[in-house]
Amino acid sequence: VLKFTGLKRGMLVSSACASSSSALAQGAMLIQSGQISSCLVLAVDAVSEFVFSGFSALMAMDKNRARPFDQNRMGLSLGEAAGFILLMGAGRAKQEKIEPLAQIAGWGSSCDANHMTGPSRTAQGLIRAIDTALSRAKLIPDAIGGISSHGTGTLYNDAMELYAYKKIFKNKPVPIYSVKGGAGHTLGAAGLIETILTLQVLKTRVVPGTVGLTDIDQQALGWASPEAKKLKKSALILNNCGFGGVNTALILKKIQQD
Repeated sequence: VLKFTGLKRGMLVSSACASSSSALAQGAMLIQSGQISSCLVLAVDAVSEFVFSGFSALMAMDKNRARPFDQNRMGLSLGEAAGFILLMGAGRAKQEKIEPLAQIAGWGSSCDANHMTGPSRTAQGLIRAIDTALSRAKLIPDAIGGISSHGTGTLYNDAMELYAYKKIFKNKPVPIYSVKGGAGHTLGAAGLIETILTLQVLKTRVVPGTVGLTDIDQQALGWASPEAKKLKKSALILNNCGFGGVNTALILKKIQQD
């Protein structure tokens, strides 16, 4: 049982579909800076008539289900979810005798301010967020074994992500996957839910296939797959992108046991 001394502060992080990954980055930053020793990050988002109507007006939803990185993709599927992750500094975890599941080794956030709803065609914001996360983690791209992509299944988001990955990894394919063809796009909760699933990827050392992907887009060949692949390295990138041009990237790393 954890002995909390009481809630010292709370904050609401609102950055569209990158909200919960941004909150995880904020928590990691506060712990690294020594301002706090632990924090509980919670995320929840539910489908409402307002949300459904908004995405319908944007004509951004697939009539069947999302098909991330598929050449016939037509839009996203809405989902809803809630979850929490407890972040702790190494000293606090040792004090509480808690075995960490993984480490947030690096993080980066940016806003390209490209458009109210559309992603940047040049992916400059996402590239900057991932580069910052890699730099903070003191890792080179070759150390990354897989990418938990935002992968909404919309035409422009998936194309933007692939453009960014090819710039960062110099056209050396890294396994990427999206869970949104199965779980739907859980909006503000997406980053946290996908982080929990990424912890399982690190544990099992299996990069899952992308649900809903049948006819791989030519640009995604060698990167995305409907089939699972073995995770060959101990670090993963997780990224989320949101309206207004916001981007967040996390580097999740398996902790090596002594």
